[in-house]
Amino acid sequence: MAVTVYPKGTTIYKPELCCNGYTVILLPGEGGPDVALVDMNGNEVHRWKMEVPRAKGAIPRARLLADGHLLVLRSIWDRVDGYAQQYDWDGALVWEYAPPGELWPHHDIFRKDNGNTLLICRESVPEQIRQKAREPERRRTLYADVIQELNPASEVVWEWHQYEHIDIERRIQVPAGVDWRAGPENDTIVDWTHTNTVQAIPENRWYDAGDKRFKPGNVLLSLRQLDVVLLVDRDAKEIVWEYTGDYKGGMSGQHDSHMIEKGLPGEGNVLIFDNGASPTTNAAHCGCSYILEVDPTTDEVVWVYDRAEEFHSSFTSSCQRLPNGNTLILESAHGRVFEVTHEGETVWEHVFGEGAAVQRAYRYGYDFCPQTAALGSPEERPVIPR
Repeated sequence: MAVTVYPKGTTIYKPELCCNGYTVILLPGEGGPDVALVDMNGNEVHRWKMEVPRAKGAIPRARLLADGHLLVLRSIWDRVDGYAQQYDWDGALVWEYAPPGELWPHHDIFRKDNGNTLLICRESVPEQIRQKAREPERRRTLYADVIQELNPASEVVWEWHQYEHIDIERRIQVPAGVDWRAGPENDTIVDWTHTNTVQAIPENRWYDAGDKRFKPGNVLLSLRQLDVVLLVDRDAKEIVWEYTGDYKGGMSGQHDSHMIEKGLPGEGNVLIFDNGASPTTNAAHCGCSYILEVDPTTDEVVWVYDRAEEFHSSFTSSCQRLPNGNTLILESAHGRVFEVTHEGETVWEHVFGEGAAVQRAYRYGYDFCPQTAALGSPEERPVIPR
């Protein structure tokens, strides 16, 4: 039985062991969630109020940029449309893009160093390819994703259609029933790839050492429905690396795959939130999520956060390597974001109140941008559970 009474807000905080800063989360607003920065004690220090009513949908991803602007993805599932947006620090909308036609932007948005933006859009698989599928359901309706890169003028300068590069018969082996809560067009039969994360990989030691697969700017993707993370050579448009994993039977419904940036502990490795959504090969993975740090040149898991059944989110969620070597983890299904040391000790924990539907959470240093630096360093009050 689920717990019905439990503490809310910041429940654990050991300042001397944390990578202190501000965390981007969602907080209840008028008509829906707003994007907010909170300090280590859970106090709101800044808020971006979304327009009312929430005509442009929910917010599956929000990223703070180095100039203090906020990059936001808006997505409306029942209408299957959405928007890429950018707000300044004061909440003014300064950029917006809506994909044309029936393309549906979802799950992630990523700003490249050159100012371009990567976006995931669901699209229908063309009939000539769809008809090659074995199952009649997939021949009638089948969705994959196209990755778009937009310049600041909202022009598409690069795109990658998954159906052109992935075998139509590569599919998950666990079908979802017609009554699955996510809906008939978000099941594991017709929703073929369901990409949930995109990243242009940063400068890294592997490329510096001569491994051309890891050229900075190549595109890293997490395909939830195929239990795979792929790396696409941006120039050749070919898949040059993929990872399905072998820890406790391999990945299952993973999210938030990204290469750790230079200067951070574990730089060049790929960090993954392995949800354990529908494992097929090892019952030990059922009801358990893991944070995996993978050396992409050997596919070796070099670090893992594993708490068995005590840690599990079957959907969304995120992970982030912090400058002091700690890892920030969002357990979306239970409304909990927490920070752990390399040894796995929880040194900060925040439990969300009602009304917050947080899919991703990210920590930023006090001096990350001029606007956060102007806020100064807040009082850091330890919170030790009794």
